[in-house]
Amino acid sequence: MDVLSNKKVAGTIMLNLNDGSKKFLVHPVADSMEFVTTKVSENMTGLASMLQVFKEEIQLDVASINLVELTNAHTDAENMPLFVFEMNEENIVSTINNAYVWEKPSELKNLLASYDIEGVPMF
Repeated sequence: MDVLSNKKVAGTIMLNLNDGSKKFLVHPVADSMEFVTTKVSENMTGLASMLQVFKEEIQLDVASINLVELTNAHTDAENMPLFVFEMNEENIVSTINNAYVWEKPSELKNLLASYDIEGVPMF
């Protein structure tokens, strides 16, 4: 069995709002939230798999996002690469899939606390 076939990657997009504030793309699950996650496709890299989710499932224009951070997120159950992208508010051309939401940084504290982040990104 291919070791990569069940490997997961996680990601978020930091949205730079026109007023200078920021929001982050997350996936609400029950009473909490998660980073956007996906399994790495056999014929793709982790980065390509993450971009495919943003493009096809969340319906974002991936040409308008930039990778700004790559770190590792550890939980009791798994270790995942965590891709952090950024985009500017004016690049949002359509509504995103309603299974995903833009949250304020203050709302991310609980999410980040559930992971042991290696080399915590500086936002």
